[in-house]
Amino acid sequence: MSVRALCQRRNRIETQWDSFLSGKQLTAAEAVNRDIMESWQRSTRRLSRQTMVAPVADDYLTRHQWHDSPLYRATLAERENMDQLVHEGEMVAAIADTSGHLLWTSASSFMRPKAESVNFRAGGIWDESSAGTNAVGLSLELRRPVTVFSSEHFLSSVRDWVCYAAPIIHPQTRECLGVLDMSTTWEHYTHMGQAAVAGIANSIASRLPAEAPRAELEIHALGQARVIFRGKTLAVSMRQLEILCLLALNPQGLTLSQLHAALYGDSPVSTSTLKAELSRLRALLVGNIGSRPYRLQVDVFADFIEIWTALQARDNDRAMRLYRGSLITESLAPELEEWRRCIDALMVRSLEHCDDTSLLIGKLHKGLAGSAPVRERLMALLT
Repeated sequence: MSVRALCQRRNRIETQWDSFLSGKQLTAAEAVNRDIMESWQRSTRRLSRQTMVAPVADDYLTRHQWHDSPLYRATLAERENMDQLVHEGEMVAAIADTSGHLLWTSASSFMRPKAESVNFRAGGIWDESSAGTNAVGLSLELRRPVTVFSSEHFLSSVRDWVCYAAPIIHPQTRECLGVLDMSTTWEHYTHMGQAAVAGIANSIASRLPAEAPRAELEIHALGQARVIFRGKTLAVSMRQLEILCLLALNPQGLTLSQLHAALYGDSPVSTSTLKAELSRLRALLVGNIGSRPYRLQVDVFADFIEIWTALQARDNDRAMRLYRGSLITESLAPELEEWRRCIDALMVRSLEHCDDTSLLIGKLHKGLAGSAPVRERLMALLT
């Protein structure tokens, strides 16, 4: 794309930004990319438009977090390739964790001062809540490769940039472990940038350590939810996930009315709707849901049950290792809401007794990322 065409694109986005700020409705022809528009909307709710730089975490914590991360070793084989792209393309590359915390960066002499001036360096925090619309934050929101060009950025201080980012997805568990970003100035934009970064992210992901299966059926519902059946990730709906959790919590089985009450409470949902959900879920599990009462007929690992066992035994270290966030935060199922409240309350108590700094550092880029109590406890131990 020619510099003239890029200038026109930049000017068009600036006009769209001004219209967005003024509340003017854009026509379909004028409208900015939908993903960017929705990110602008989220960013204006979360952040002041006067913000110029991203916040930055403690360097000591960042270094430990990077070397403890599974991304560290997985990235080693791609470092030479990334460094070459960085220096030949006048770029800055970064690996971020799932909270947008940059754990590692490499910059050309041209981009280094620009990056450091806005805290796009190891320690910088670039999720949308902290830095508005940007490639790291948007890729984390969407869980797919993205490009943020010039004035699409929320921070005016990085509107001279174009940034390509892609999530690093574990090929076995399908869990997002972080994001790779490569950025340069807007006039160096290329159509191939996003594809190239996605390719490197996939290569890093392919070198992540394999995870041994814990059971025939694995239910991970703390933080980023996923269900694994016989080694393969299942695509389940929120309702199906809720049903699986309730059946795991009640291994003796539930009658249809008991499951309905635990799932819907007083909501006016028919039992035929629940039966249909159970039928679809039974098909996904190759018939391994019994009836009269409804129960799972395979061995099950459920992270929320494991953490509850650890919390009840006051095994704080094990509980901290298991915790990646609250139990299905979107769920309104009465029984799951009660379990969520109980686990969260006991986790607060567990945190007060945790003396393992490495565990706390790890939680800064997992389920407890950005948590003030975790940071406060960690700093209390380090000072």
